[in-house]
Amino acid sequence: MSAGIPGWTAAAEPWGGGLRAAVGALSDEVLLEKLARYKRQVAKRYRVVEPDVIEQLLPSEELLLSPKLDGELWFLVKKDGDVALCAYNGRVLHGVAPLAGVKEHVAKLPDFIVAGELVASVSGAERPRSFHTGATLSDAKGEHALSFHAFDLVEEGGQDRLGTPYEQRHAWLESSLGTLPKDSKVRVVLTERGDPKLVAARYREWVLGNKFEGVVVRSQRGLTYKIKPTTTVDVVVVAFGERVTGDVRQVRELQVGLFRDDGTIQLVGSIGTGLSEDDRARWHQRLSAIEVKSAFRLANREGTLCRFVRPEIVIEMRVSDLLVTDAWDAPIRRMSLRYAAGEADARYEAVSELRTAVPLHPVILRERTDKKANSTDAGMTQITSYLEEVGVDPVKAGARAAAEVAMRGVFTKETKGQVAVRKYLVVKTNKEAEGTHPPFAVFFSDFAAGRKEPLQSSLRTAATLDEARVQVERWLAENIKKGWGEIASGRVGAGVSAGDTQPATAVDVDTASPAKAEAPAKKPKKAASDEEAPEAPADGDTPKKKKGAKKS
Repeated sequence: MSAGIPGWTAAAEPWGGGLRAAVGALSDEVLLEKLARYKRQVAKRYRVVEPDVIEQLLPSEELLLSPKLDGELWFLVKKDGDVALCAYNGRVLHGVAPLAGVKEHVAKLPDFIVAGELVASVSGAERPRSFHTGATLSDAKGEHALSFHAFDLVEEGGQDRLGTPYEQRHAWLESSLGTLPKDSKVRVVLTERGDPKLVAARYREWVLGNKFEGVVVRSQRGLTYKIKPTTTVDVVVVAFGERVTGDVRQVRELQVGLFRDDGTIQLVGSIGTGLSEDDRARWHQRLSAIEVKSAFRLANREGTLCRFVRPEIVIEMRVSDLLVTDAWDAPIRRMSLRYAAGEADARYEAVSELRTAVPLHPVILRERTDKKANSTDAGMTQITSYLEEVGVDPVKAGARAAAEVAMRGVFTKETKGQVAVRKYLVVKTNKEAEGTHPPFAVFFSDFAAGRKEPLQSSLRTAATLDEARVQVERWLAENIKKGWGEIASGRVGAGVSAGDTQPATAVDVDTASPAKAEAPAKKPKKAASDEEAPEAPADGDTPKKKKGAKKS
């Protein structure tokens, strides 16, 4: 590891003819936030259009259309007279082959940020794909296979240009970067004018001809459309999340999986889009009748525990894409489960955390009554057949270090005969060496039976126990005031003093975090260190670490 890239990173390593810095290395936090914000804005601005309704859904006006390249979003940045390729997750490439001659070419231009696609051309492949880029970035010998294709001007001379009409931004790209030599690895994405009929023609030529991944269309009203083939996958229903609307219990979302060849079931994600209100009620009644036990706990989007069912129902879902890495380029892993059938003791057990692909924008199409719940009809081969990056390297659940409770406190307050409960829980994950979990996870919960949303919870991360303690102290100062009493038997660890509290006595409240709140008289279920936290992107003991997560 070298000393770094002056003006860009504090640490880097030799890569090809230049330097490469890892995720999070970009030291300019203001620049990093600009790149991350662009990523978020792009995701919100793109509207997915299915190929068969191009002419019906696109506006009848002059449009700007470009091929959608299959690579990774990177940025060409000029800063203080120097240039580098930067990713929104903090990776940096400096002095590498794709940048040859670029610094000299743009020397007279003001500083700028240009968004583009970093693409790798691999010999023998029909067309570049995103996993080719990832593989090339891990091998310095492949630097000459990389090329950067600019498609948007984000900033020029310190001024945000995203509010400028795209036609003007593209004109800047053409005049500034489009004049590079023809053999340059920095290029401007082909863009042409046309109406919806031309878009449909280009889709047939570019996408059906297997030249590009899709078509990107920009309208005069500032909307951006993405047109690419959708994929359908047959999955097995493993569990469901519940919601209560009035007096009606409904399915909130279905947790689905795919069978591996060894009979285990690989969790791949949740899906709720495509169900009507009546559908949700009917599915709830049907799934409740086939509920089974599970030693593995899985939280739904509201933070309550999912209910597992016999793996016998196959549904077809449509997805706009399948993702194999998260926002920080870490491989996506989900738990695989083993189902043991039986009349009285049917249950799921956690087996291994494995790399997999997860669906983007899934929509339920229909139940496949003609399909059986097995690896032939609902198997992993549906995604591994074209997602080469999905591996089979397991992380054995039994071999992982168990999480442990480092601190816990339980507080109650009785008002009009109802007991409110507030708790904090600090978990030492013992998994930071895996690179997928923070050292400490800090949970806060607030239960009030008379509230519209009885159970509210939040999650933060901490690098040290002292840092976690500071978060708990702040939470106590804001949430535990006069009238609240601490349940002494609920304390774990040294605890943190809450100034105005009194010891609570003769209160029938379980000291563990509630998993589900239905009525004030019902005791909350007990929490376990392997419960999946709300909004965690990966299954497992504790939530997956996200760079820049809020800590206070």
